Amino acid sequence: MYFLVIMAFALVLSENLPPQQSNLFSGLPLTGAASLFGTLAIVLAQLPVVWAVARWARRKTLARLDGTLEGHDAAADAFAYWQQAMLFVLGGFLVVSMLLTPWPVLIRDGWGLGRIPLFGDLLLLAPFFAALTIKWTIFYPAEMQLRELSLSDDSDLPTESMSRTSDPSPAYAARQTVEPFSSSTNPKNAAASALRSAKRQRSQHDITLREYLIEKFRHQVLLLAVPMSIIVFAKDVIYVYGPSVVPMPRDEGIRAMILSTALGTVSVCVLVLAPLMLRYIWATEPLPAGPLRDRFVATCRRIGLRYREILLWHTHGMAVNAAVMGFIAPLRYILVSDALLETMNEDEIEAVFGHEAGHVRHWHLPFFGLFAIVSMYIAGGVMHLLFFADRNIDPGLLQLVALMVLLAMWLFGFSWLSRRFERQADLYGVRCITPDMKDCPTWCPVHGQGAQAGLCVSAANLFGRTLGKIADLNGIPRDAPSWRHGSIESRCKQIEVISTDAPALARFDRRLLHIKISLMAMAVIGSVIAVWLYYPYVADALGRR
Repeated sequence: MYFLVIMAFALVLSENLPPQQSNLFSGLPLTGAASLFGTLAIVLAQLPVVWAVARWARRKTLARLDGTLEGHDAAADAFAYWQQAMLFVLGGFLVVSMLLTPWPVLIRDGWGLGRIPLFGDLLLLAPFFAALTIKWTIFYPAEMQLRELSLSDDSDLPTESMSRTSDPSPAYAARQTVEPFSSSTNPKNAAASALRSAKRQRSQHDITLREYLIEKFRHQVLLLAVPMSIIVFAKDVIYVYGPSVVPMPRDEGIRAMILSTALGTVSVCVLVLAPLMLRYIWATEPLPAGPLRDRFVATCRRIGLRYREILLWHTHGMAVNAAVMGFIAPLRYILVSDALLETMNEDEIEAVFGHEAGHVRHWHLPFFGLFAIVSMYIAGGVMHLLFFADRNIDPGLLQLVALMVLLAMWLFGFSWLSRRFERQADLYGVRCITPDMKDCPTWCPVHGQGAQAGLCVSAANLFGRTLGKIADLNGIPRDAPSWRHGSIESRCKQIEVISTDAPALARFDRRLLHIKISLMAMAVIGSVIAVWLYYPYVADALGRR
């Protein structure tokens, strides 16, 4: 869903869409009957299509629920499949509306709404948001039923096999006998105490449709839409009103660079301040004082993690998760969800906490920023090559190609990088909880006889079980692929292999180091090329002034 929202705002930020070559109504009057009603028919057709597909998906999902554990897993698999299928439907309609019809031109120029900063741009995405609302509304009963069964005791469900997965490896079987260390006789005491002390108490009734839709928009749309809307608003104001308010050079090239620099500055400021915004977009409050907070503070002190606040993240029990957001320590927040505290013991919660800490300790957010810079350099390079090959090329087509390259970079390159960063954070999470492991097998590389570099097998076992538990509680099949994280099954498999293979751990660490060095090198090379390309033009323009 995040990629779809990113794509939606990338299309909104693009100018000169649709290209004449792809416009189905090219050559027809913009407000003529054929162009107007044809465009509206295509754009609004997604609403009944999404309704029909979502109804079909819900029926197929619920038909698999037969009161057994196998039936629940089959329904969860079907639900995950249809969720992905719906994303393709929504994305397809978004692309068709913005690239094959004059919908952007109709809104901005035909109806004159482009003169109102942000309003016309958001109206462009109104059908997309309406289709999302329809999808979530129809999926609501199925997701609630699956979640209720996921949170129930599996022993209440009859099953032909008491195990969801089978792994005959001796290492895996041996680790199943190792119990995680717990600091109290009831490991959920600290988490339960934190929830009881929270200012905002979760209602006892089932989540209503209204609450469900609010949570979906908060966590899957507004997370990106609010910062992106500020950037879109700034773009409209800078490009429409900037030249009339601030004196500008006569040279069009210099003027364009000044405007682009101003927008880039605003964008950087928005990204830095985004964690502060999200703290209030999501329902959060400081994690109440108590044993759980003390444990988190002690862990942060031990690993050197600086932050502004540890937050309790209220999700109406919808998300069993944690997160760290913020590039810099004064604006860095650590979040743990209410459902995480309700369903996990202290050791499992700390394992999740350690994973999020790993993203900070390994500088993943800054490297994602480097990836964004590199992807823009590549897209800009492709655009310049096409322009130099044909200086009469349609600007809309030129921008469309650059946009497609940029989206491809994020769809494939970002997901590839993100999955490797997730695995690095997994390994850091294992290392983070290792000091709490008191009883390990004699063959543990860390605590056993002849200890050496590697991973504690008890900590690895605890972390792998925690990942599987999170997947089950969130109704996610363990083998389900994920754009950013990869499947839970693949992540657990890597932890299992590396925990008994120190050379494999060293190879993985070296591989990640090489990836980061490559990103830094590409960013430097791209910056040098950009200066080489633009400096003569800028110097010439300034000289002519």
